[in-house]
Amino acid sequence: MQCVNVENWTYCRFENKNFMALITFGADPACIAEDRMEYYVTVLEDEDKEAFQATFDSLADACVYLNENYGDWSFSDQSVTKSGCSTCAAH
Repeated sequence: MQCVNVENWTYCRFENKNFMALITFGADPACIAEDRMEYYVTVLEDEDKEAFQATFDSLADACVYLNENYGDWSFSDQSVTKSGCSTCAAH
């Protein structure tokens, strides 16, 4: 089974029909004051509607959660070169 890890999390995700599960990062005002980041496991529907989000203090914990909960979905490596007209950013 392929998994998302601390090395590939910026370009890998899991997909299931019109849903995708991925890790992003950010911060709220308290995090910014403490000079730290948070990691978010986010499930998107149709690429733009947030269906679920969980917050983690460590990237490793976010990876474990993502793999345990969505690892049975299709693994998608976004760094793989695609070809053909329907693979451009406009589609």
